[in-house]
Amino acid sequence: MDILDRYIGRAVAGGVLGALLVFMTLTMLAGFAGEAGVIGRANYTAWTAFTYILLSLPQQMYMLFPMVALLGAMFGLGALAGNSELIAVRAAGVSILRITLAVLKTGMILAVAAILVGELIAPPAVQYAKQKRVSAIEEKLSLNTDYGLWARDGQTFIHIRQVEDDGQLVGISLYQLDDQQNLKGLIQAAHAEYQDEQWLLHRVQVRQVTESGIRQEYKNTLPWKSLLSPEVVNVVSVSPENMSIWKLRGYIGYLRDNQLDAQQYQLTFWSKIVAPLTIAAMILIAIPFVFGSLRSTGAGQRILVGFLIGLGFYLFNELLGKLGLVYNLPPVLSASLPTLVVMSIGVYMIYRTR
Repeated sequence: MDILDRYIGRAVAGGVLGALLVFMTLTMLAGFAGEAGVIGRANYTAWTAFTYILLSLPQQMYMLFPMVALLGAMFGLGALAGNSELIAVRAAGVSILRITLAVLKTGMILAVAAILVGELIAPPAVQYAKQKRVSAIEEKLSLNTDYGLWARDGQTFIHIRQVEDDGQLVGISLYQLDDQQNLKGLIQAAHAEYQDEQWLLHRVQVRQVTESGIRQEYKNTLPWKSLLSPEVVNVVSVSPENMSIWKLRGYIGYLRDNQLDAQQYQLTFWSKIVAPLTIAAMILIAIPFVFGSLRSTGAGQRILVGFLIGLGFYLFNELLGKLGLVYNLPPVLSASLPTLVVMSIGVYMIYRTR
C-alpha cells in the first residue's frame, strides 16, 4: 500500500469510525429507552438494562455496518473533496478507478474486522445478555440452547423444538418429575398456541408412569398453564441473526434432519456469506456521489443521501428476503440479489463519472 492508499485509507477509516461511533451512541440511547418500561420488574435494574444493551451492541453494529461503511466513505471522501484534495489527486493523473481501489482496500480491512466481531464476539455476547435479562425478569425460567428452547416450570422441564414467527410453538415435550427427580409423566404435542393467558396444546400424547407400567392416552387439545409466556419465548428463542455462520450451518442440518423448514435460516446464512460483498457494494455506491453531485455539498446533505440510500437498500433487502420465503426462491438468490444490484449500479455510476 503506497502513500496515496494510506492517505485515502486514513480518511475513509476515520469517516467509518466516526459514523460507527454516532450509530453506537444512537443505538444505545434507543435501546435504553426501549428497556425503560421493564426496569424495576423483579431484579431487572437500570444497570442490568445497560449491560444488556452494551452486550447486544456488537450484533447490532454488525447488522448496521453496511450503512456505516456507506456513510463513513461519504464522510471521509467528502472531507477530501471539500478540501479540493481529490481534485489535486485527479489533476496529478490518478484515475477514479485507482482511487476506488484504494478506498476498497481500507473498506475490506474494516469489513473483515466487523465480520470477525459479528461472528466471534456478537453471538455469545447476545446470548449471554439475553440469559441475564431473562434471569432478572423471570427468575424461575432457564434458557435455551441453539437446538431448541429449554425451560423449567416448577417440576416440569420443557423442550420446544421450534418457535414460529407468529409465536406458535412446534414440537413441545413436557417432562414431569416428582420430588425425587424421577420421571412421572411425559406430555408431547405437535404444536401449541397462546389463548386466554394459557397455551393450548394440539395433537397431544400423554404418558403417565405408574406402578403397573406406563399409561398412555391421546387428546386432540389440552390446556397448559405455564410461566413460559409469549413475551419470554420471544426473548429467549434463538434468532438466526444471532447465530454464527458455523452454528447456522449446523442448525440448518438439524432442521433438515427433523423435516423442518430451514429456509429462513438458509437466507440468514447466505446473507452472512455475502456480507463482505454487501459492504463493498455500499462503499462503491458512495464514491460516484462524492465525485459527482455531492462534491461541493455539506456534511448534512451527505448524511441525508447516505441514510436514504442505506435505508432503501435495507428495505429492498428485507422485501426480497420475505418474497423469497413466500415464493420459495433459492435463499442464495434472495440473499445476494440486492447486493449484486447495488454493486452493479455503483460500478455503472463510477464508469459514467468524469
